[in-house]
Amino acid sequence: MLQKKFHTLYETQKERLAGQYKAKTVMFQTTLFLLAWYSLTTTLFQAIQLDVFLSDCKSFFHDLASFIQTFVGWTIDAGHSAAQISTKIPNAFIAGMVYWLLLILIVGICMAGTGMLAILIEIKVIELYKKNCWDVITLLMILTSVAIVIYFGESIKKVLSVNLLLLFVLSQGAYVGIRCYLKVWLEKRPY
Repeated sequence: MLQKKFHTLYETQKERLAGQYKAKTVMFQTTLFLLAWYSLTTTLFQAIQLDVFLSDCKSFFHDLASFIQTFVGWTIDAGHSAAQISTKIPNAFIAGMVYWLLLILIVGICMAGTGMLAILIEIKVIELYKKNCWDVITLLMILTSVAIVIYFGESIKKVLSVNLLLLFVLSQGAYVGIRCYLKVWLEKRPY
């Protein structure tokens, strides 16, 4: 009888402590989220006011769009070249159908293949990021990198002739590489 009473007391206290722990964990996560949100929004608002950063963002996305446009042009040119086989067909109607089918097939395969490759690379990068870098340290690193690039953007541009957004992306890539290397190195240590 006494043992059952102690067991009930133990279970009650255990549930109470588990509830308190869960409440504190939720409070910590909420506070962390709000601080990150505040940091990110104030930094982004500062970025909007900085002409150097805005021009670099426009330049970055313009260059990216130009690259995609050039790639699409190359793909269409390759499709036109491959579709020229249809000129060997004597029937004009069938030659026209073969030309357009080959063009659509070549362009479709190239675009789909490139899209799938980009998606696979993105999935691998996200998996790598989640496996090795999904923590508070990474959040702090991202916020610090963004703040440095934004607040010191003009000074950085005076020293280095580099796109600030590209500098941020490269710094994140270097960070992920260092974290992955350190994780592997720490796992291989004998002690």
